[in-house]
Amino acid sequence: MNSKSSIIFLVIAILLALGLGYFVWQNQELKAEIETLQDTVSSVHIEKAKLLNNLDSLEVEIKKQVAANDEMDSVLAERLAEIEETRAELAVAQADAALVAKYKKQIEALKATAQQFIRENDMLKHRVDSLKFEDSLKKQKIDTMTILDYQKTQQIEQLSEKVEKGSELRISDIVARGYNQSGKVATKARRTAKIGVSGMLLKNTLAEAGSKLLFIRIIAPNGTVLTASNANQFDFDGKTIMYTEKKEVGYDNEDVKFEIFYNAENELLEIGTYQISIFCDGKEIGRSTLGLQ
Repeated sequence: MNSKSSIIFLVIAILLALGLGYFVWQNQELKAEIETLQDTVSSVHIEKAKLLNNLDSLEVEIKKQVAANDEMDSVLAERLAEIEETRAELAVAQADAALVAKYKKQIEALKATAQQFIRENDMLKHRVDSLKFEDSLKKQKIDTMTILDYQKTQQIEQLSEKVEKGSELRISDIVARGYNQSGKVATKARRTAKIGVSGMLLKNTLAEAGSKLLFIRIIAPNGTVLTASNANQFDFDGKTIMYTEKKEVGYDNEDVKFEIFYNAENELLEIGTYQISIFCDGKEIGRSTLGLQ
């Protein structure tokens, strides 16, 4: 190989070496640029996630304030709508640092505005609570007075009730018997022509003296009231009920015996237990039973 060929070969080798070096350098530059871009994209995704978390936290804080004050509810609702709109836009936004930075500023401004409303709402709520506390104190005073009045009224009512109960007539020695047509005691239903109920009105100095009208109510085993007429009715406990027989008795606050008879000749008396109640002055004052075979 002559010297001229050697020179040409050397030049070509140098050019090839330079070209290969340039290619390697370009490849390294491209690789570094790709790595930088990947880091940027990763950072942007992380920043997007942080911003979405900030939106979630802000939404929770605002929702705590909703319904605490009617005047602020509409404003807070607008902030919630803005949060939802920003969240939707941010979720589909590309991994662009400038775009994410824009949303970051937008969220910071939204947060500042919302926090200002929240502070105002808290202040207003504090004032309302203060007024409620003052009203509560006034109400407590009124309630205390009401309770005292109520207690006095209750004491009066209880005393009146005790007097009323104390003045009620009492009855003892109630006896119910069946009698045949000869006036002898009968225990057979088919032989009973008359039912007699006797007892004693007890002494009571609190009761009102005078004539007392006693009502006797006899209920047969089948649940019907024995009575000579459907017109035999009187008022008891807010209702009108049937009675079997009645009798007027003189009462002067001392023990007084009584006996009332019901003519059962026209009744087809059945075997069983008869329930007997005695009433006076709108009260049931005694009970007894009569068993017929």
